[in-house]
Amino acid sequence: MTARKPAERRQRGARTKDIGRVAALPVKSAGVAVAAARLDWHPEVQEAWADLWSSPLAGLVKPTDVPALRRLFDYRDQLLGAQAAYSEEPVAVGSMGQPVLSPYAAEIHRLEGVIARLEDRFGLTPLARLRLGVTFEEGISLSQRNAQFLAAFKEAQS
Repeated sequence: MTARKPAERRQRGARTKDIGRVAALPVKSAGVAVAAARLDWHPEVQEAWADLWSSPLAGLVKPTDVPALRRLFDYRDQLLGAQAAYSEEPVAVGSMGQPVLSPYAAEIHRLEGVIARLEDRFGLTPLARLRLGVTFEEGISLSQRNAQFLAAFKEAQS
């Protein structure tokens, strides 16, 4: 990236002021600083959020992934609410007074599909981790494993 012109050489320099250097947010060496769980999430969802950030997969999460991860856990929270509402009243009254399946059944079905797709994208299931090239037992990618192998190979050569 090229440096900006000094303000005195810019056209309309008086109207466009420099804001100075922008500091980057602090990031853990293994990935992203742990984002706090939302307090309005169900305790089960909060626990799953903490489990994710304490797992080896947290080292693979980039700062740009956090909004999508939050969306995944928002969906999980909505799913728990829909399941609770459905279990309380699985049958509703239709427009003509007839018994119909609760609308929460369709919402549960929709949320499960959305959650499954997001879990696959983030490698939160064993098969999804394999597809992404992350080994199941250690949570490291194939490129990291190759680097370990090359380092061990070079060490053995010397």
